[in-house]
Amino acid sequence: MTPNERRGHPSPTVSPHFYSTYGLRLSSQLEFPELRPLPPGMAADVEIVADDLPDMLEDSDGSEPGLQYSEDRCQFCCEGIARCRVEQGRRIQLDRRVPLKPGASPPDEDLRHYLLSTALGALLHQKHWLPLQLSALETPSGVWGFTGDAGAGKSTLAAWLHYCQGWPLVSDDVGVIRPGETPPYLYPGPPRLKLWDGALATLGIDPRDLVRDPSRADRYHLIQHHGFRTYAQPLRALVTLERAGEGEDATLEPLNGREAFRVVAASLYHLEWGRTFNGPARLMTHAADLARRIRVYRYRRPWSLDDMEQSLAPLVALIHEAARRDA
Repeated sequence: MTPNERRGHPSPTVSPHFYSTYGLRLSSQLEFPELRPLPPGMAADVEIVADDLPDMLEDSDGSEPGLQYSEDRCQFCCEGIARCRVEQGRRIQLDRRVPLKPGASPPDEDLRHYLLSTALGALLHQKHWLPLQLSALETPSGVWGFTGDAGAGKSTLAAWLHYCQGWPLVSDDVGVIRPGETPPYLYPGPPRLKLWDGALATLGIDPRDLVRDPSRADRYHLIQHHGFRTYAQPLRALVTLERAGEGEDATLEPLNGREAFRVVAASLYHLEWGRTFNGPARLMTHAADLARRIRVYRYRRPWSLDDMEQSLAPLVALIHEAARRDA
């Protein structure tokens, strides 16, 4: 038995599984229980296979620590999980002959998380699409997305609006825009919501039956919890989240022009990959076009989970007002 077989590395003869995510049809030798299955034998947009890889990408145009890349290919290694090659927006090749990290999560769980975020993020940029780091819901005014720096509370806000307002979840972590579509449609990523244990406690959700995040012991994944919208819908608004100062009330500010463009550009998932595979000029053109075609806001709010209803009241009121205006 080979080292890859001992670690569950599928043989190339394994019949593929078929799934849908990010508006793509995947043919994969690995199983993804968190994704929506498709009938077998469908024509696939992306192929995921397990095979041996060399340590370096041949004929690479550039490299960084653990990453080599060319115009339409890249290869990188995630310590203790896999070496990965992403090619031409169509193929992901995995080599799991890497040492395990001490105390690592189950290898398959880590690998799926890595594939659905890092590897597919690179592939989406190779397709010259716009992967946005956001949480999104289907509101009375259509799909609204929430973005911001790491720790800005995107997932917590989405969870509160979902459970307390009854608005369906669309995507968490990453959603995709295909430039050129009118209106701009948001294609959802995997139907999972990442929440810290404090947010779970506030919402009254028992974490014992949830999936623990591979990288954070106090964060959990709610996979297909209470249902996600799995189809593309027009993105109506993008809201960047900021933390209000002590004693400051929640405020909402519409943004236009350069400020709206900066919000969209800052929300791009792995911006450095976008520059590599899309090219800076095309990437910024697509971001500016999206900023012109949706509403963009800055939302500053207190950080306490105890005051969520009060602090989110201006946002909820704005969304209902937008729905009445659009009716």
